[in-house]
Amino acid sequence: MNRLTFILSSVRIVLLTAMTVIVSSCGQPAAPAARTGKLRVLTSFLPVQSHTAAIAGDHAEVRQLLSADTGPHDFQLTPADVKQLAEADVFIVNGAGLEEWLEELTATAGRPQLVVVDLSRDLALTGNPAPFAAAGAPEAGKNPHTWLDPVLASQQAATILAALQTADPANAAAYAANAADYARQLDALDVEYRTTLAPLENKNLVTFHDAFPYLASRYGLTYIGCISEFPEKDPPPQQLAALVDAIRDAKVGVLFAESGYAPDLLKEIARQTGARVSQLDTMELGLGHPSAYLERMRGNLAALKAAFEQ
Repeated sequence: MNRLTFILSSVRIVLLTAMTVIVSSCGQPAAPAARTGKLRVLTSFLPVQSHTAAIAGDHAEVRQLLSADTGPHDFQLTPADVKQLAEADVFIVNGAGLEEWLEELTATAGRPQLVVVDLSRDLALTGNPAPFAAAGAPEAGKNPHTWLDPVLASQQAATILAALQTADPANAAAYAANAADYARQLDALDVEYRTTLAPLENKNLVTFHDAFPYLASRYGLTYIGCISEFPEKDPPPQQLAALVDAIRDAKVGVLFAESGYAPDLLKEIARQTGARVSQLDTMELGLGHPSAYLERMRGNLAALKAAFEQ
C-alpha cells in the first residue's frame, strides 16, 4: 500500500518469517502460550477500544493503536506501531476493510501466536451509498461504519467477549459480568435512539461522507446521500454545482459535517442553498475509554434531534 512505503527496510525484513493467525469471531483459535501478567490486547481505534475496555475491566491490558488525532482513513504505520503489535496477544479490529493497512501490519509484526479478531465477520454488511447528486456507481465493497449502529455495536461487543474468554479463560466469568452490564447500556442507548427519533417528521440525512447508512437504516432516517466519498476528498467544481442544485431541489434543511474534518465545503454549500450545517461524530478520532462510545453516541443523538426538530 502506498501509505506504508516509508517503513524502514530493517522492519520489513521480518516479512520473510512472519506468519499471522487470523480468526473470525466464530472461530476457535488455539489457546495462547503460557505467560505471566495480564492478557495484552491491542485495538485499532476508538469504538473498538471503548467496547474492549468496558468488557476487559481490570483483567486485561487494553491499548489503542491509533493516536487521538489519527483516523483509520489516514493512519500511517511506524516501527513503534509494529512493536506494539509484536507485544500483543490479541489484536481487535473493526474490519470490513476499514483498517486497510491491517494485513501488512500483522505480517510485519511477525508474531505467529497473535490472534486477530475481525468484528465485522458475523455482521450483515451493506454496500456503500452513492454520493449525493453524483453520477456513476457507489464505491465498491461493503460499508465499514458498523459501529455507528448501537445494535451492531452490541453484536461487536459479544464478539469481543468471546475472544477475551478464549484467550484468557481464567477471567472468563469476570469478562462475562462486565459484558452483561455493557450490553444493558447499549440496549438502553438503542431505546433512546428509537424513542427520540421516531416522533420527528423531517429526517432527511445528508452527510459529508458515507459513514451513516447503518444508523439511518436502523432508526428510519431518510439517507439522501453523502457529499464526498472520503473525508479528505472534496468534489470537483462540476459536481459541487450539481450538489447545490440537488440540495435545493430536495429542500434539504440541514447538512451534517463530521468532527475532525473542516466543514468549509459544507459551509459553502449551505451558503448557496440556505441549509444549515450541523455536526455528527464518526468517532474515528480520539482515545477510547469504557464509556467513550456511549457518551459520543448520545452526543450524536442530541445533534440529530436538534437538527431535525428545526
